[in-house]
Amino acid sequence: MKTDWLDYSLDYLRFTIEADGEQFNDELADQFKDILKGELKAEKAVASFIRSEHLDASRYNGKEDELSYYPGTRCLVNYFGITDKPQLRRIDKRISSYRTAELLCSPLDMPFSFEHLVAIHSHLFGDIYPSAGMIRTSSSHKHREYCQPEFIQSSAARLFDNLRDSRYLMGIDDSDDFVNELAYYMGEVEALHPFLDGNGRTTRLFFDTIARKAGYVIGWGSADPDHFLEANVAALDGDYQALIDVLEEIVIPFSEDRE
Repeated sequence: MKTDWLDYSLDYLRFTIEADGEQFNDELADQFKDILKGELKAEKAVASFIRSEHLDASRYNGKEDELSYYPGTRCLVNYFGITDKPQLRRIDKRISSYRTAELLCSPLDMPFSFEHLVAIHSHLFGDIYPSAGMIRTSSSHKHREYCQPEFIQSSAARLFDNLRDSRYLMGIDDSDDFVNELAYYMGEVEALHPFLDGNGRTTRLFFDTIARKAGYVIGWGSADPDHFLEANVAALDGDYQALIDVLEEIVIPFSEDRE
């Protein structure tokens, strides 16, 4: 991996962590570099972190509904029985970031389908939640109401068929045209919101991978997390211009030669 690709990948990881108010320190950056360069297995980093936090997966007995929260909390059922939201958020962020680094250097070898999106979610969160890769069965809303659960599969089929017919955005030489298409599909997948949690990170990695495959790189080091969030919210209402404006500033044509 060229230095530029290493830097872009580190910027991606920094954006993901700092977007949620977490600290991106030198020790963490060094661990990510080692994973990105293939010198540290993500699985080993995850296992070491779990030990350092004294987490016990044996607390999960498999009797809870995976797609539910512990009573009286906003903590999704997890393998470690964590019921404190700040703690779970911190554990979730660190472990999923190790898995993100793993996929940045070794993307999944499959078409950019809905199944690919599901597989990314499963990979990022499978160490933490038994619901990783499972489609939500309840309504969800945060900034806006997302797709109702009974329509997720049919809506995803239409959307990803269109993405396939668009050749997964490959061969678009004009960067403005590429950004317009990218903004549309990012907004539509955000509105689909197929998982209970982790939609933003899953969607962002999915489209970052598409961009790289198409000969572009997204310069997350220049992205403002607040502006990006605002643009995503606007896209939920069908207004893609704000997202286009954000992406125009950070999408860069890039050679596919990584050697």
